[in-house]
Amino acid sequence: MKRIPITKATLALAILTTVLLAMPAAAQTTVNVAYTWTAPTTGSTVATYVVEQSIDTGAWAQVATTSTNSYTLAATTGHSHRIRVAGVDATNRQGVFSLPSDAYVADAGAPGAPGKPIRF
Repeated sequence: MKRIPITKATLALAILTTVLLAMPAAAQTTVNVAYTWTAPTTGSTVATYVVEQSIDTGAWAQVATTSTNSYTLAATTGHSHRIRVAGVDATNRQGVFSLPSDAYVADAGAPGAPGKPIRF
């Protein structure tokens, strides 16, 4: 077995690789956005709500059901998001959907602090 001498360059590369592997994953791709709404004032009592989402003015798609009048959406950064909700009663009758929320373009914000510089 042949021995390979460790040079300063090899050691520096090993340290740099270790630092890079220890860094956090790629930039955040979703932002949590909290929504709330009021219960209907007419009709039967709501048991659950259906939550639908539209991304970049696309088609509405169901993303959740909830028994509370709030929902936290994991919004993809760089895209416009809207939600709407409809109440469902205990006998599974769904009411009409609410007006859609205002559009929200998710932004992860400025980059966080880099790791502490190290000498190698």
